[in-house]
Amino acid sequence: MTASTTRYHGLDVLRGIAMVLGIVLHAALPYIPGMPSSIWPSDNSSSYPIKIIFEFIHMWRMPLFFMLAGFFANLIITRKSWVFWCSNRFLRVGLPTAVFFPVMGLTLPWIWKYGSTGEFYFFYSNAGQPFHLWFLWHLLIFVLFSIVFRIPCKSLVALLQLLNGIGLEILTSFLHKLKNVIAAIIFRSKLPIGFIFACGVTNLWAGGELLINPLGSGLYFLFGFSLYKNPSLFSFVKKEWKYYILIAILVFSLYIALDMKGVKNITEVIYQTEIGEKQTRNVGLFVLARYSMEIIGAVLFSIGFIGLSEDKFGSYNPFSRFISDGSYWMYLIHLPIVAFTTFFMFDWPIFPEIKFVIATSLTTGVCLVTYRYFVRSTFIGVFLNGKRHGGSNLGKMCLSCGMSFLNPERFCTGCGKELPY
Repeated sequence: MTASTTRYHGLDVLRGIAMVLGIVLHAALPYIPGMPSSIWPSDNSSSYPIKIIFEFIHMWRMPLFFMLAGFFANLIITRKSWVFWCSNRFLRVGLPTAVFFPVMGLTLPWIWKYGSTGEFYFFYSNAGQPFHLWFLWHLLIFVLFSIVFRIPCKSLVALLQLLNGIGLEILTSFLHKLKNVIAAIIFRSKLPIGFIFACGVTNLWAGGELLINPLGSGLYFLFGFSLYKNPSLFSFVKKEWKYYILIAILVFSLYIALDMKGVKNITEVIYQTEIGEKQTRNVGLFVLARYSMEIIGAVLFSIGFIGLSEDKFGSYNPFSRFISDGSYWMYLIHLPIVAFTTFFMFDWPIFPEIKFVIATSLTTGVCLVTYRYFVRSTFIGVFLNGKRHGGSNLGKMCLSCGMSFLNPERFCTGCGKELPY
């Protein structure tokens, strides 16, 4: 298969797993010790092991999402065009966001009311929007940003060409080299110290939370965007991923140790999530250390998992493809299901770990079943993924590269392998 038709199956799987882990993440929230009721309705019982699971996933999941979004954005632009990418984002991100915005307003507010008060009645509200769909809003912001700044960027290129034409090659050469040096330090280094520092600075004011910080999420997006055009770094990450993950595990262990010692999260210190606290705490050394561990872990886990996925899951697998295709649907609909399930079990006299497993398993099952029978082979699947799958399409798919064919010939036109009958 040529470079222009390479399918990154490992990254597809990784993106799907990260989306599905949203179920685990949101199932854990009611059982986190000290969770403020203003953020999430909480169970009477809590579990620190569940909090560790939450902190692990929360540390790297969204940064990884944005890295992968940037990687695939560059892939689409390179193979198709910038215009195609913009239209694709409108169809696959903008329209689903518009459709599921009212769906969330119709479900989540009364579910939250039920979790907080035990009262059960339906109502519609946009309070709290966009809920978990904020990731999609950020992607749309990136598209809008690229549209707004496209003309100024072209004007800048024309200006540099003009300067070259009037004998100012030294100035343009300096600016070009400066751009390359900055890009090399931040985006191209195998030891991502520059990128970690840049992430730390851009995310500090928001306490590391990307929800309200498109600048921070945009930096992760740019890293992934750059990675697609950096085969040397991509090959290195694919080969040496274990070292990134090993260091990230050590960093995460220090992060948890600081949490167990009572060191506050910098978000809690900056924004005072507990309304009753009037005095603003000083951001001390240990708080900054914990924040640093969060940023370092986010970057190293994300890079390490990218390498791991392509190294170990880089070939086509039917089950992995099913999960990756269904993950978008699962991401969109899981929150009302998992929230209602956890809130419904508040009064059950069982261990929180059991409730956590029940909520995670039930939500995953509902999402998978609905995708298999009501989405995958219907117009909803086309709406979300841009393609329709048959109920059993293995005979119409190359098992080596995963390319699908409506009327398959004897050999795959993508990789040349013989197709199954």
